[in-house]
Amino acid sequence: MRLLAPILLVAAVPVLGLMALRNDRETNEHRLGKVASEIAGRHVEVHCPGTIKKFVDISPHAGSVYFDGYGRPAAYAELNDPTCSTLDDFAEGETDRSDTLRVARALHVLAHESIHLSGIRDEAQADCFGFHKTAFVAEELGASPDEARRYAELAVIQRTQSAPPEYRSPECHDGGALDLNPGSSVWP
Repeated sequence: MRLLAPILLVAAVPVLGLMALRNDRETNEHRLGKVASEIAGRHVEVHCPGTIKKFVDISPHAGSVYFDGYGRPAAYAELNDPTCSTLDDFAEGETDRSDTLRVARALHVLAHESIHLSGIRDEAQADCFGFHKTAFVAEELGASPDEARRYAELAVIQRTQSAPPEYRSPECHDGGALDLNPGSSVWP
């Protein structure tokens, strides 16, 4: 009996650790789902990879939304581990705020995928409209309005340099056809 107790303890530690990781992931998914739902205008979910999927995910995409044969978006977005982890750390106040490019990128990915969840399939439109929603995402996850605006501006700069052609539009600028606030000189 004395030998059984240490064996059970050794077996319980990894199980408890996995349960804690799952709880943290689900808390983050719920938080991100609330933000995405607000942008999408309907109840949606955000899925982050579990412990095993983190190690086998080879997708080059930071996020994905699937559309059916009728052009309707799924009710969830899938984000990769670096994006989910960055957003979780940011919301928990554990992000190195000097790593602004990584944070701006993750905030914009959630905004971009949320735009897809609203029904917009076109990548250039989703990217541009996502610029407008990046500050909202940042504020919802705990940034001050000034900090949120800086992240949105940085996302625009970063994506202008790194986005593939299908994610760019000549109409994505202040006063352009994809400007969600054409009466304002604030961009995004």
